[in-house]
Amino acid sequence: MTTFKKLKLGTKVILIIQSVAMLMGTSTHVSWAINNGFLSENYNAPLPNMIFWDSLTFLDPLAALLLFVRPKAGLILTLFIILADVAHNNLFYFEELYTTGLGLSDWITKYWMILGQLLFAVFALLTFRKCLKDINSITSVR
Repeated sequence: MTTFKKLKLGTKVILIIQSVAMLMGTSTHVSWAINNGFLSENYNAPLPNMIFWDSLTFLDPLAALLLFVRPKAGLILTLFIILADVAHNNLFYFEELYTTGLGLSDWITKYWMILGQLLFAVFALLTFRKCLKDINSITSVR
């Protein structure tokens, strides 16, 4: 936590936003697990996909915590998770997401969670270098 305290205000705000986003993902996966169980047949997906989605129940909150206690590790894990999740979900649901002929408004209404993931991935990518630079400047001073 001492590294976090030494970071610039802008970096702290970015890491807090990322942490909140990861906790939102956590709530989605915990809710699914409570309602359906782990590795549920309700996924209607192959086992590797179910393992991936259920692993986020644990990886998302870990990333959220690390953003405060080990910011560099949290930043890297957060970026890895969101990029993997966006790639996975867009590949798994490609046909449903992009070939249904929905108008933009209807697509956003139906797939708002996918849109949220995409926007967060862009945010995480665009802020990664700035945050990493600030974190590295603090940790290299030790």
